[in-house]
Amino acid sequence: MRYQGREVEEGRVRLVMESSLTARDRVGVQDFVLVENYNSEATFIENLRRRFRENLIYTYIGSVLVSVNPYKELEIYSKQQMERYRGVSFYEISPH
Repeated sequence: MRYQGREVEEGRVRLVMESSLTARDRVGVQDFVLVENYNSEATFIENLRRRFRENLIYTYIGSVLVSVNPYKELEIYSKQQMERYRGVSFYEISPH
């Protein structure tokens, strides 16, 4: 339970913890600051690779957002997805 977040659901805000996220959202580590072996380039690349395979192209390093170009269209910019991120603090929900 690293992050506390909130989702907009039927017009109301619902608090969620990372442990309740879908399995897809728990792929790899969302923030490299939390990686135990932070000095390992191989660990860094493997985390990006795991997330990329699940179309999770955004990963934090503290307050920095790392993005991997997927070279394809992803359904991550829908109106519903944009509403999910509107008005939330930086670490409240997964990187985007």
